[in-house]
Amino acid sequence: MEKNIQKILEFLRAADNYLITSHMNADGDAYASMLSVAYLFEKWGKQYRIIIHDQKPDHKYNFMWGFDKISPFSSDNSVRFEAAVVLDVPSKERMGDPSELLPPRDFCVKIDHHPVEKDFAAYNMVNTEISSTSHLVYELISRSDIQIDHDLANLIFSGIMYDTGRFSFSNTSLRDFQIASHLLEYSVKPSQIANQLFFNCSFEAMKTIGYGLANMKSYLDGKLSIIFLPLEVMQKNHHSEIEELSNYSVAIRGVEVGLFVREVEPNFFKVSFRSKGRINVNAIAKAFGGGGHMHAAGCRYEGKFEELIKGLVEEVGKHFE
Repeated sequence: MEKNIQKILEFLRAADNYLITSHMNADGDAYASMLSVAYLFEKWGKQYRIIIHDQKPDHKYNFMWGFDKISPFSSDNSVRFEAAVVLDVPSKERMGDPSELLPPRDFCVKIDHHPVEKDFAAYNMVNTEISSTSHLVYELISRSDIQIDHDLANLIFSGIMYDTGRFSFSNTSLRDFQIASHLLEYSVKPSQIANQLFFNCSFEAMKTIGYGLANMKSYLDGKLSIIFLPLEVMQKNHHSEIEELSNYSVAIRGVEVGLFVREVEPNFFKVSFRSKGRINVNAIAKAFGGGGHMHAAGCRYEGKFEELIKGLVEEVGKHFE
């Protein structure tokens, strides 16, 4: 790992005019890891732009240093980048529109903790055993020549806290706690970050969470639960404010797999998969063209709702046989 990190740092030092990007529907780890790399480039005096697929950066993360530096994609054909750092995304397809801006493979760096789907970068820092991309960015920056301060510590702590579910998910490691302990030396306030990330929903979002829970369905003798939000309900909410329903779907006694299904366009659905332990939901998501981790994954589906639910129940059922 050390040789690879030094190789990546050397490349980042040598190039300039960087694109920094992540996945569609960027989450807390995506924002934190992108902004942490931007912080490194600021200290080095590098040129860069942070461009994401989402047309409006999520205001939930506006407490993070550099939030105002994030721009949505625009089809400006004059934009050219010498190099790129792509974070928290396993394939070009999951970047959305910014993938059009990538320079050739030899000038791309990928930092990620998801299973590799497609190779698009010559420089890779990928570890599926790590809780978050922010964790990996810490390992990279801590070996650079810049000093960690409050702003950077706040970013990295936020990303790790987000992707470990407040240090409660099964992906949380001893190293996560060691990093968190180190970052606390820079006046990071865990309670304030937790409030921003997890307890900062609108009144409408909380009502929607209640709607989802009230209409949750049980399948496979109580081993599978599904929460569904139709399009008319989804349109009233920002995606990130109701994402906690993914975790609620598996927070029931006896449930082993939970699904959060939402209709984001007519007959177009996003599905989040959660597993309490023994079932590999990454394998289930892959059956629908998605992917992720063993205990948390996702996919997209275009078609009829009834056919989606039937297919999901059948596929999950195979893993209990």
